[in-house]
Amino acid sequence: MKKYYYLRFRPTANIDYLYLLAFYDLAEFNEESKVFDTIHYPSVRVLAESLNISTATVNRILSNPEYNEFMRIDKKEKTITLCNAFVRGQSEQFVRLTADEVSLIREVNTNLFAKYLIYLKYYCGYTKDKKTNFTAQQFLIACGYSAKSNATLDTISRYNGLLADRGIIKIEKYRDELGHTRNRYTYN
Repeated sequence: MKKYYYLRFRPTANIDYLYLLAFYDLAEFNEESKVFDTIHYPSVRVLAESLNISTATVNRILSNPEYNEFMRIDKKEKTITLCNAFVRGQSEQFVRLTADEVSLIREVNTNLFAKYLIYLKYYCGYTKDKKTNFTAQQFLIACGYSAKSNATLDTISRYNGLLADRGIIKIEKYRDELGHTRNRYTYN
């Protein structure tokens, strides 16, 4: 059985997707919601060991309100419920990542790459023709990053090359009405 990771889509979320995905790996199946969304833990220390994350980092995540849209934390009951039970017809924006996509995110091991892949997948899936176009600057601004760093822009370019080489996206170059070269992305 393939495992999918259903994540809320909020580009400006100030969270670390690498850590969030580690929580997803611990989730147990919930009969009521019919998804893997429940984590029971005896202590933060044991939870941190299970996640292979420092106890201080886990404490920061559990007390960071930015994660509230992604998981509900009941410290008294020592239960975490991932917010990944999306119902058809709901207006929630989400992205479904495959195990292979999550594996690639872990291989690259940067939060910027995770955000970029999630952003690409969401916007390619949003349109009827499954294509989207945006600039690296537009992506960075939408996600709360500075669009002025040449190093970050170069990194996005490398991500495009990696995703295209792996067959995850196709990139079609074209000229817009102002004569600027743009990329049109198709998510495979």
